[in-house]
Amino acid sequence: MVTKICFKCNKEKELSQFYKHKKMADGHLNKCKECTKKDSRNIELKIRSTQVGLELDRKRNRDKYYRLDYLHKHKPTTEQKRLIMKRYTQKYPEKVLAHSASNSIRCANCLEKHHWSYNEEHYKDIIFLSNRDHNLLHRFMIYDQERMMYRNLQGLLLDTKDSHIELIETIKK
Repeated sequence: MVTKICFKCNKEKELSQFYKHKKMADGHLNKCKECTKKDSRNIELKIRSTQVGLELDRKRNRDKYYRLDYLHKHKPTTEQKRLIMKRYTQKYPEKVLAHSASNSIRCANCLEKHHWSYNEEHYKDIIFLSNRDHNLLHRFMIYDQERMMYRNLQGLLLDTKDSHIELIETIKK
């Protein structure tokens, strides 16, 4: 077992605990992974502590996104998308039926439709939410497929339209 001493924390650790670096004599950095991560995090927090630094960091991340072509790297092919949709349809047939039943309902303000229940009698009983509120709401709910309704993160069943609206109001505060 080959070991090395980190110059930052002065602890002796296995070589696998150090990042590889071609220009170093032994092929690894002299600072362990743990210390490197802490330093990187501290630098990031220092940069993001000011508005100017935050804007520069956001610009750097946007440039990196386009430079490395992440848009196309993470975009599924037509065949992959077809498989994803097929699996979703098989896993949640009640959701697919509810969405197709509510397609005739239109919203003038371009709001999104939220089904509070996927039981057949509630297919057209939906809540209209902004995209932001809809995404926020789904972060605080878990789908209970057995009852075809949602639960909040504490496990309480949200079995009425009013309970969903109440949850939205508490989240927004």
